[in-house]
Amino acid sequence: MPEPPPASPAVVPAGEELGAEPAVTPVSPPAPPLLPEREPQPFRFHGNAREFFRIWITNLLLTLLSLGVFAAWAKVRRRRYLRGCIELMGHRFDYLADPRRILIGNVLVVILFLAYSLFGAVYPTVRIGTIVIALLLLPWIIVRSLAFNANNTVYRGMRFRFHQPLSPAIMVYLIKPLLIPLTLGCYYPAWVRARRHYVISFHRLGDAYFNFTGGSGPLYLAYILSSMLIISAAAGGMALTVVFTGREGAQLSPAQLIPFFLLYGLALFTAKHYIHATLFNHVWNHTTLGRHRFAANMNITRWVGMQYVNIAAVVLSCGLLYPWAVIRTARRTAESLTFCPASPIENIERLGGRAGSAVGESAAEFIGLDFGL
Repeated sequence: MPEPPPASPAVVPAGEELGAEPAVTPVSPPAPPLLPEREPQPFRFHGNAREFFRIWITNLLLTLLSLGVFAAWAKVRRRRYLRGCIELMGHRFDYLADPRRILIGNVLVVILFLAYSLFGAVYPTVRIGTIVIALLLLPWIIVRSLAFNANNTVYRGMRFRFHQPLSPAIMVYLIKPLLIPLTLGCYYPAWVRARRHYVISFHRLGDAYFNFTGGSGPLYLAYILSSMLIISAAAGGMALTVVFTGREGAQLSPAQLIPFFLLYGLALFTAKHYIHATLFNHVWNHTTLGRHRFAANMNITRWVGMQYVNIAAVVLSCGLLYPWAVIRTARRTAESLTFCPASPIENIERLGGRAGSAVGESAAEFIGLDFGL
């Protein structure tokens, strides 16, 4: 019987020995993301209506008893409480302004106003000259007001700052408004956008700058819809007045115009808060702080409805529920905003800076302007 052929030697791959386990090719781990993923951090508000009522009523009484001198301390106490109730990532904000500096600013503004009123009544040219000077000083007042409020607002031991270029303020607050009457008001939403961009983009926290990149489109839509609402309300109010009275034109008495003023006022109130909520969402959804960003989700319908409840409560209580309305508004505003960090917030470094001017801040508030971020 023939013998079987000898078995062929096993072929061993190069680099391996017979009987050894086969080599395993290592798998590279996935590359880490460029920026670490961070959970969105909501703003929280811890204010209480009873606490704020005590602050508000004390401020009111002491301001009246001191003939307005305590107004500077009242302003600081109010702002310190409201900002101190806002929490982000386990830390609260603070307001550190010196009331004495605000008092000096208030005194100077009152002196200028009285001089304008007394001398302007006798010398009309003085009044015109004063108005011209006030307009020329407006950019400086705005810049100093923003710098003062930013420098006295603190978060995690870091003060906010406002870079103080005067030429952009002149462009935004003196030159661009001239386009509003020239365009029959069509430029107004674009001007609102320009103001927001100026105020936000020159603020910083430490070495991180805020930046606003939103466009004007949503603002134009909001103002167009609001204008349509106001015009429709005015037309409807006049139609109701004519139907109820059977009269129109100059023959109508003020009492007979109540339906018109009622509908028109409701439309103005609704449009104002609709624009506010729309602007709030649009601005914060397009605002960044360095590489970090913000997200806003204010419900416009609920916001407008809340403002109707607030105004009704304040009127029916003869003003005593005003603190309750303020706390509700502040809580809804804070809880509608979220901070989306792209890296640890500790990476923002502290910087020094100038303190701003209480005179500019007082003048800005006196003429009814609000430039807080």
